[in-house]
Amino acid sequence: MLLALMLLTISEYDLLQKAAADGFLYRNVAVETVEKCPAKATCITAEGSTYLLKRLDTTAVTLEKSADGFALTIAPDKNFTNYRLFIREESTVRRIEVTQKRVTVLDKGSVTALQLVGVGAQGPVVIWQKDVRATAIEPFTGDLLGSMNVLRKKAGLPPLTIDKTLAPFAAETIARVKKGDLSHYSGSTGSIRHSGVRAKELGENLFSATTLERAWLMMLASPSHLFNILSPSFRRCFVGTLPAESGLIPGIVIFAD
Repeated sequence: MLLALMLLTISEYDLLQKAAADGFLYRNVAVETVEKCPAKATCITAEGSTYLLKRLDTTAVTLEKSADGFALTIAPDKNFTNYRLFIREESTVRRIEVTQKRVTVLDKGSVTALQLVGVGAQGPVVIWQKDVRATAIEPFTGDLLGSMNVLRKKAGLPPLTIDKTLAPFAAETIARVKKGDLSHYSGSTGSIRHSGVRAKELGENLFSATTLERAWLMMLASPSHLFNILSPSFRRCFVGTLPAESGLIPGIVIFAD
């Protein structure tokens, strides 16, 4: 499963969190500063400025709560070939391939977050997310591998080991991340699955963050990224970063069986 996270500034990440708290749950957006919020637009005010959130797709999600759980009604965007719903339940994450417009999720008090991902020409994109219940923040141990393995141990999973043979397959993608492109698919070279890496199961988390700890917190908060970290199929990984540029560290985590 290939997923990307980007944090242009700390305040922009916090803007999306604030927008979600105000009921705007869509995540595939562009953010820009405006003097005045246009009519019928979605804007967030923070730190004395007004920010306009402009959606980059037309997927519509309606969430209904019932005594047994949740029902999601999804009106798709034609630019996505399929959708996946990620369901976080405490220390596990489930993935459902969405095959119909209405999806029912049973909840016995353990669901903490729901996230919808669309798959299109650029690869998977986080579209929508609803945080249902608060969860404990897993501490950052000082490096991503150690942090992932502490979490995997709590979930009863074997640790990931670094496989340096995966490093060459990260080079092109992380170069794109450095330029601000967090898409998983290149029109000229395809995705990591076309790179020649030998693995039956592959995953890829991309990020651009002010610190590695911030990148860790963003991956924890995203069920689809956490899905890769907690997947029992993965036993190997490669963590690659480049020196910070304009205050941002570009990074990649490749997962393999």
